Amino acid sequence: MRERRRHGYSNTKRQSCRPSAIRDATTATIAGDTVSIAGVLLAAGGSRRLGSPKQLLTMDGVTLVEHAARQLLDAGCSPVLVVVGAHADEIRDAVAMLSVTCVENVHWERGMGTSIAAAVTALHDVRLAHTSAVLIATCDMPTVTVEHLQSLLAMSQQGTQRVASEYSGPDGAPVRGIPATLPRADWPALAALDGDQGARGLLRDIGTLTVSLPSGQFDLDTPSDVAAWRTTGPPPTP
Repeated sequence: MRERRRHGYSNTKRQSCRPSAIRDATTATIAGDTVSIAGVLLAAGGSRRLGSPKQLLTMDGVTLVEHAARQLLDAGCSPVLVVVGAHADEIRDAVAMLSVTCVENVHWERGMGTSIAAAVTALHDVRLAHTSAVLIATCDMPTVTVEHLQSLLAMSQQGTQRVASEYSGPDGAPVRGIPATLPRADWPALAALDGDQGARGLLRDIGTLTVSLPSGQFDLDTPSDVAAWRTTGPPPTP
């Protein structure tokens, strides 16, 4: 079996996600003579603080990774890429029924930046001429809704504008973060990311538009986070 490894990602035929989903989306988009915005779901982390794969936690019988991937599809993203790394086989299996493509980040231990770079490199390699932007999301932010993702897409003006979610930071001050849409002009910078550096540097730019995400600062990093979410939901927004 021939395996491709370049720019830190591996996209192999053994993956259980649909391996042709990127090219399928390209054909459909060009045939309709429209632009599309790709969805990128970051699901490669090792969940060290939680002690078990957060991607495979279930809410109402659905794993978080499947739930988040479905949200990107339902919001209208095409194609949708799921970046895997730690526990890759189990996470592939969890989204095997969906029309998504799994991209393996072989450098996942270096941080989120490598996962973003792997996804953008994969998109660039198949030459998606009509894909104007990416919407980057994670599976550990349970307050994200399909409606919020659709608001980001709508404000991006067919992917030409950079749009971030805005929520309270640790000190209560507003911060910009993911989920966020980033136009194709940002792809070279995204492909060069490394370590735990995400897209926040780009999102701080004065030209970035924002959509409010109440309680967006709440994510599932620790067992106490998970327990709180399952019993009472996220804490109130400061």
